[in-house]
Amino acid sequence: MPAAAAKSLPTPRHWISLVAIVGVTLFLLGMPAAPVMVRAGAVIGLCIGLWATGWLPQWLTALVFFTLCTLAGVAPAETVFAGFGSAATWLVFAGLIIGAAIQFTGLGTTLAQGVGPWLAGSYRKALVGVIVLGLVMAFFMPSGMGRILLMVPILTTLADHLGYAQGERARTGLILGGIMGTFLPTYAILPANVPNNVLMGAAEAVLGTPPTYSDYLLLHFPVLGLLKTLLLIGVMLWLFPGQAPAQAREPAPSLHLAAPERWLAALLSVAVLLWMTDAWHGISPAWVGMGVALVCLFPGSRLMGEKPLQSISFDSFIYVAGIVSLGALAYQSGLGTLVAGGLLSALPLREASDAAAFGMLSALAMLLGTLVTLPGIPAILTPMAPGLAEMTGWSPEAVYMTQVVGFSTVLLPYQAPPLIVGILAARISLRETARLCLVTALLSVVLLWPLDYFWWQWLGWL
Repeated sequence: MPAAAAKSLPTPRHWISLVAIVGVTLFLLGMPAAPVMVRAGAVIGLCIGLWATGWLPQWLTALVFFTLCTLAGVAPAETVFAGFGSAATWLVFAGLIIGAAIQFTGLGTTLAQGVGPWLAGSYRKALVGVIVLGLVMAFFMPSGMGRILLMVPILTTLADHLGYAQGERARTGLILGGIMGTFLPTYAILPANVPNNVLMGAAEAVLGTPPTYSDYLLLHFPVLGLLKTLLLIGVMLWLFPGQAPAQAREPAPSLHLAAPERWLAALLSVAVLLWMTDAWHGISPAWVGMGVALVCLFPGSRLMGEKPLQSISFDSFIYVAGIVSLGALAYQSGLGTLVAGGLLSALPLREASDAAAFGMLSALAMLLGTLVTLPGIPAILTPMAPGLAEMTGWSPEAVYMTQVVGFSTVLLPYQAPPLIVGILAARISLRETARLCLVTALLSVVLLWPLDYFWWQWLGWL
């Protein structure tokens, strides 16, 4: 049997996944009168299990989600397909086009040649450099998805330029380090990620006043930003060791941008400027990205090939739409609120010390993210803040701020669409990323959460 055909044969994991899908389908079709929450829970549990294990391709699990929900009438179409109406999903599409244009025009190679000399010399220097670059970008670009999609083609080209071949641990570490650097510590910067913005809007709706940029930064950035960056660097060097990068094969003392590269660089500069000022003009980063994507796709732009969509993989587009829709289903069905309420009822918050309450509320947000994904956490927990404030004796602001400690501690990649999009675009192993997330989350709980608690106390929040 040819090797390619052998690889395409179903594995035991595929058969187990198929049995699980058939079992859930039979349950949904055989129990049409079951409560919506139960039916939604069956689909959500199945899909979270498949995404967490990676036993099926992520896009295929998303299609299973859409099919089961529609076939069994689990929810109305506007909930089942909410992901396709989400700005985050279309930002993914725009990012796929922009990334392809960066590769097609050669702009990624040119930028990598410019950055390469600054990062040459040692693997540690290169890794620290891309992680810090990712963190700094978060202060200028409010969209986590936009940052990751802009960085991935540059990171992959940089890895090539430094001589790290496909499959090398150092190459994986360099690319994944840049992705995680602009993702994990940036929850400490208020407009830098979707969950932060959801928290800001929910706090304003519930309490009348949203958190300010400066208060949010002072409370979270020293520990969840700076110290988490140092923790990430240490974990990356441990899990992804590497040798010093090779010298560039064709060093270029002076870089020259061809006409298509200059045109694309100008477009991206305008996009970054609009992303930085979205609070002023009110245009979603998704539609800024779509504007750039449309220019790239326009015939005669010289920024893409003759049949540009044939060179694009839509796996991540379908997957993110599925993730967003699953979060919408968990919220609309009431399952997320039920789970959060059940966990809260089991927590002895009234009798707990401040340290114990801090840990329990942070853990609640962290665990809830495995069900409703990260953007769903503040939508569910923030309305509970006044009641929790009475139980703990804290201010409502202190209660809802513990969510940041929780949703910045990511257990598995599927919880965060930007992270998934980045590793899919860079072709990084889901298993490697999951291991990195779990190790970093464990160390964050053990090392950073206690430090964060003492920092809150020193500031007078508790």
